[in-house]
Order: sequence, then C-alpha cells, then structure tokens
Amino acid sequence: MINLARFLQVLMLPTTYMRTISVTLIILASALGLRAQQDPQFTHNMFNHAFVNPGSYGLSDGITVTSIFREQWLGFKDYHGDKVAPETFLLTADAPVKFLHGGVGIGIAQDKEAQIKNMIVKLGYSYHMNIGNAKLGIGLNANLNNKTIDKSKLNPIDESDPVLAGLPGSGVLISDLSAGVFLQKPRYYVALSSTQILESKKSTGSANGVAFYQNRRHYYVTAGYDITLPAFQGYVFTPSVFLKSDGNALQADLNVMARYNNKIWYGVSYRMNDAISLIIGMAYKDIEIGYSYDIPTSQIAATGSHEIMVRYRFKLEREKTRTGYRNTRYL
Repeated sequence: MINLARFLQVLMLPTTYMRTISVTLIILASALGLRAQQDPQFTHNMFNHAFVNPGSYGLSDGITVTSIFREQWLGFKDYHGDKVAPETFLLTADAPVKFLHGGVGIGIAQDKEAQIKNMIVKLGYSYHMNIGNAKLGIGLNANLNNKTIDKSKLNPIDESDPVLAGLPGSGVLISDLSAGVFLQKPRYYVALSSTQILESKKSTGSANGVAFYQNRRHYYVTAGYDITLPAFQGYVFTPSVFLKSDGNALQADLNVMARYNNKIWYGVSYRMNDAISLIIGMAYKDIEIGYSYDIPTSQIAATGSHEIMVRYRFKLEREKTRTGYRNTRYL
C-alpha cells in the first residue's frame, strides 16, 4: 500500500486540493474498515462463492456464469464534483470437468475507489471427493492484480514530486495465490478460504522507495442451511453467514433468504456496523436475476448502495428424474 501520510506531506496541497484529498481519504479509510481491507465487497455473497473460494469450482451441475455490478453510496462526489464512490464489476465462470476429477473456474473483477482502480484476474482448479452424501471441493487459484492510481485527479502543486513521479500510469502488476475448501451437502454448505495468501509486495518504482503496493491476506468463513416448514408449502428458507477478515478487522454478513417454488426469492442481510440490505430476485429457466439495496447504518454515507446480479447456468447433462430433495442454491 502507499504511505498516505508521507504522500500528503510531500505534495504540500493547498486548502482547495486538500478538501479533494480529504474526501478521498475518508472514502478509502471507510473502505478499508468496512470492506475488510482490499478485496471487493458484495451483498450477493451467497451467489458469489466462486470469487472468494476456488474450492466451489464445479460443484454445481453445469457451467455457471455469474456477473455482479455494485455501486456503493450512489451519487457520492468529491469537492470538484468528480464521482469517487466505490464501484465494482465482477464476472465469474466455473464448470465441472470429470476427467480432472474436479472443476475449473475463472474470475475477473474491476474495483474502483476514488482515484484507485484494481483489475483482478483469478484462474484455478478444484479437486472433488465424495464424503458420504456430501461433496468436498479443495481448490487453488493463481491471481493477478493490476493496481493503478489516476494521477490526473490528485491536483498536486509540484508535478516533479518523487512520490507522485513514482506512481506509474499503467499500473503495477502483482501475482498471488488463493485457496479454499467447500463442503456441500443436499441441505447445507460450509466453506473456508483465504485470498492473497503470499501477501505479495511490489514497489511502484519511485526513486526513494516511498510508494509501494502490498497485498493483505484475507480469510473467509461462510455457511448456509436450507429449512423447509410444513406451514409454508413451496418455500425454502436459508439463513447464512459470511465472515471475512484481514487478521485485524472482522466483518460479518448475516443473511436470511426465502425462495418460493425455486422461482422467486427475497431476503434481508445485515452487515455489522455498515448496512441493512434488502434482496429480491427471480429465476426464469436457466437465468437468475437479483437486486439488492443497502441502507447504510454507518455515518460515512447518506445514500444507499445498489447491486445487480445476473447468473446463467448451462446444464451439461439432461436432468434426471428426481428421487429426493435437491439443493436449489447458490453455487
């Protein structure tokens, strides 16, 4: 990461520009605290196992393609009217591969926070084994992260500053690894994973070595359980939890979803010290579409956050006659 205190000290910004940077720093500080440091945050975490846990690759019954677009704190702008609210786009795809005894997957994400943009690419494999009526996936990812800062919007007085000069316009490419295990049974799942395991570090190339980027290791724990109640025919209720930490800060998402006849779902999620989210969605044939709106409970933002999820699942084999309960969700 960049030493921001040193960065501001060297730039010697006037009051007008200091306001711009102050807004940016507030957003970045909030993102660091609320978003478990560096990894992107999503409300549709129950649909997004593939991006944080390579062990989930191929555990569904076909090729699954998921896209999520998130715009946080809609309309949030800096002193000059520039849009600085966090914005994230994600695309993942995974599929079972029988001759590899597992599954493969890929993930691509663009995560923007003020003047900072991260492009993330993940590619990996999951080995599958059966444990009774459960299936266990053990996965590994290779990650590439291209980090850039838009220097044109920093408005420095001295363009020759050594720290600013050390920020490359084309970005810095950092490689790393992710790993995870995913246990799936007909009615529940439990998963553990870690991203940016190597905590790779790379200098921006500044002469004095002040500016550098460094990944932080992240840890994820997630679990969910399907509940059917005789009094609510056609409904499946799924409480779930999504925990993530960088070793210093812990963030918890507590979710409750209700799915009716495997066609319509709605639910609520609580992200501790951040937001309450309302979630709705529908399925048509092999396509699922979801929307969520975050109502902030923190003091950083006065406006909410929007998120849209679209998923397409292409089954590799024709569906057989069902002889028992089939888990309807979320891999």
